[in-house]
Amino acid sequence: MKQEVTDKYRFSVTMALILILTTLLALSSCSTGSDINSGPETYSDFSLERIDHLLETGDNLRVLPLILSRERDGVESGEKYNQALEGLKAEWKAARSDGDWRKSLVYLRSFRILGVENLNEGITEEDLFLEGVNEYLEKNQTGAAAALIQSEINIDKMDPVLKNELAGKLEAAGHRSVAAELLGEEPPDTPGLGPLVDGTVTVWVNRGIRLVGNVGVPDRGIGSGFFIDSQGYLLTNYHVIESEVDPTYQGYSRLYVKIDDDSGERFPAKVVGWDRNLDLALLKTEMDVPYVFSFSTEDTPALGAKVNAIGSPGGLTRTLTSGTVSAYARSIQPMAGSLQIDVPINPGNSGGPLLNENGEVIGVVFAGVPNYEGINFAIPGPYVKELTPSLFDGGKVDLSWMGLSAWDAAGRIEVTYIVPGSPAADAGLHPGDVIKTIDGYRFPSIRSVQEYLISRAPATLTSVEWERDGETIEGIAALGVRPDIPLKAALTRDAREHLLTPLFGFTVERISGSGLNQNYRVTSVLPGSVADESGFTVGDSFSLRKWIHDEEFDVVAIQLVLKGRKAGFLESAVQIASYLDINTVF
Repeated sequence: MKQEVTDKYRFSVTMALILILTTLLALSSCSTGSDINSGPETYSDFSLERIDHLLETGDNLRVLPLILSRERDGVESGEKYNQALEGLKAEWKAARSDGDWRKSLVYLRSFRILGVENLNEGITEEDLFLEGVNEYLEKNQTGAAAALIQSEINIDKMDPVLKNELAGKLEAAGHRSVAAELLGEEPPDTPGLGPLVDGTVTVWVNRGIRLVGNVGVPDRGIGSGFFIDSQGYLLTNYHVIESEVDPTYQGYSRLYVKIDDDSGERFPAKVVGWDRNLDLALLKTEMDVPYVFSFSTEDTPALGAKVNAIGSPGGLTRTLTSGTVSAYARSIQPMAGSLQIDVPINPGNSGGPLLNENGEVIGVVFAGVPNYEGINFAIPGPYVKELTPSLFDGGKVDLSWMGLSAWDAAGRIEVTYIVPGSPAADAGLHPGDVIKTIDGYRFPSIRSVQEYLISRAPATLTSVEWERDGETIEGIAALGVRPDIPLKAALTRDAREHLLTPLFGFTVERISGSGLNQNYRVTSVLPGSVADESGFTVGDSFSLRKWIHDEEFDVVAIQLVLKGRKAGFLESAVQIASYLDINTVF
């Protein structure tokens, strides 16, 4: 299948939502409506009772930001801090004893943020990543080992003997590009189109029969996939296999892969790991693997570079199409950026590899814009490499987040919303703050922050520096697990009026009314937001009439009576909508 998308907020949001909006408002009796209620005055609970509870339950990483926030406000909590630090020391030793390199990495990075690097016992991040590589090799998961080397390890600093040893193992398993990189050699020549086509499969999801009117028709999802490991592991898109792992899906679902049309043979497959945010899934099938794809060592292909896609458009297996890279960093997915390509893509291509002229993977095809020729998208290779080891670990991949929405404002990242009880709230951030650094790094955009957080595991302590009213403030956040649809969770935690900014792009102040009849004045409008595209300006006033949350589409729509300043404050009925899955959250 081919996922049809438009860019939420940045890529004609109004046009993308118009049909859904019409449907929602026509069928609002089928959706959930609510008035706008008053929200909490604070975004987090910094009470001593909460701190004591977290210490009692051993949640030492999460409690430290609260303790440090209180100290920043002049409340001495040295004893509590020392108690939490002693707990972290014990957890670090337990992780080292268990050989858990991922947990060890969380504590190592957190110790550095706290300024107590001496607790790392001389162990470095490189040491832990190499432990991970060896663990995957022992499990015969060479695809994970290769991806971890390419995404995390500085090969130039590796021991030459170790490099030769790893190169030999990986080359024997089909990972020619990373083996060449380890040996300091030029990337290998392309093996020709035949082997590349052999390494792709059609992914079939049989969902039984569905009714169309009174007629039963087969319900099948078709996508593509490609092998990244000689043991039968292959990558595809999450949306292709969603029914296999979605707990809300109640129907029949069976997963198969097919090599070609001639044999007609289908092989059962299972989902190993998946991530909804980046639309990736790792499958496992028991069959002889004809070819193992390698990831490119380059992070970003050149604009205009020739690229190829292999997949099964319309179920037609082993189809190769060609084109060029059209643009970088399109905000198509809920986080990070996508490659725009003009390679012909059709339903069935999703999950197939995007290849450079050397036959190396530089992305995973996932989407196109309906009714537009030559506007298609792929998940960039660096994100895929970064996530691949976690996919091998199995189950749903937990990405990290801070729990805020922001806006790119003239090179500054301005906080527009804080999810109550989130890591950002515990760190002490407020709407209106401007992010200056995270872990000491300056980031030019929201997308760059999202890319950075992909490499950080939940629970890791992260330093944050922000500006408020001309003053620079420092804090620490313990990264949390990013929800699949972050603002969906916020609907149950916060007042609706606070969500107007991240969803629609305007801030308001209440001027009168209560219950269902509340009146507001617009105090600011974010450039390029839904509110801006809909003609809202500062000084407009409105009365909110209806708030609709449609759970099927994950869309929020509002009906209001607007008195626009530019229209002489004449009343007009306005209806606007926004996806909950916006791409300004990290």
